[in-house]
Amino acid sequence: MQQLFTRVSVIGVGMIGASLGRALLSRKLAGEVVGFDAAPAVLETAQALGAISRSASSLEECVFGAQLIVLATPVGTAVSLLPEVSGLAAAGSIISDVCSTKKQIVQLAETLPDGVSFVGGHPMAGSEKDGCQALNEKLFEQAVYVLTPVKDGDPSALVTMKKLVRRLGAEPLVLEAGEHDELAGAVSHLPHLAAVALVRSLERRTEQRQKFLFLAAGGFRDTTRVAMGNPEMWKDICLSNRENIAKLLTDYIKELEHLRLLTLSGNEEALDGAFRLARDFRRQFRARAEELPQPGRFI
Repeated sequence: MQQLFTRVSVIGVGMIGASLGRALLSRKLAGEVVGFDAAPAVLETAQALGAISRSASSLEECVFGAQLIVLATPVGTAVSLLPEVSGLAAAGSIISDVCSTKKQIVQLAETLPDGVSFVGGHPMAGSEKDGCQALNEKLFEQAVYVLTPVKDGDPSALVTMKKLVRRLGAEPLVLEAGEHDELAGAVSHLPHLAAVALVRSLERRTEQRQKFLFLAAGGFRDTTRVAMGNPEMWKDICLSNRENIAKLLTDYIKELEHLRLLTLSGNEEALDGAFRLARDFRRQFRARAEELPQPGRFI
């Protein structure tokens, strides 16, 4: 497979950053991947796992000579790092990220120095597992990978990022940052908060906690799996997408209250209709393993 970049820098070598680095190297999309992390001990593990070619002891060393720089940190950290990273980046380089919210970082990226491009990124793939040990070089296969370019950005940078996404085995979907945050809020952020609320509602019932732990089976575990995600990352997601999430939670609470009243009143017909509607709509969601939409469908 033809190499796209001589050098890629990955800042933040957690599960997503490590998975990306390993995929870049195993698919020979990058000549080398240089890693930097706030926890230096992580870098040794990441290199041993083949997630990076070598580690850097500073941002400057990591960014030097890179054609692509990826911020693979929680969004709050990415936003704080972007000004410094853009000042270190070489002319002609591309900066991207893998954050779950886009509006805040894309707005900041509008002020990047001339000659440095930014194309936001959000692979719609992940895991409740954390750390570089949880890397999966096939994580991006059969996934939608959202790209959010800045206004009036260099078109060639977007073309390059689309090519990279496809070489990773994913399908690029180009969205405006605000639209991304609305959609991601509905299909990613709200489900996480719903899972957290469900777990907390049981955790508070201390007198029955051990029995809950013993009885919880597949349905509960599947529904609440995402609640095991990185707390810092999810805190940043809520803060950076608070308006969308608040609106979605309001609608969700109304739906829960509606179901509560139907159950309390014993309205069999209405309950049956609610369950059927939910089942029929849920069946329309494609499974991760299914064939991706026709290439270029979203672009």
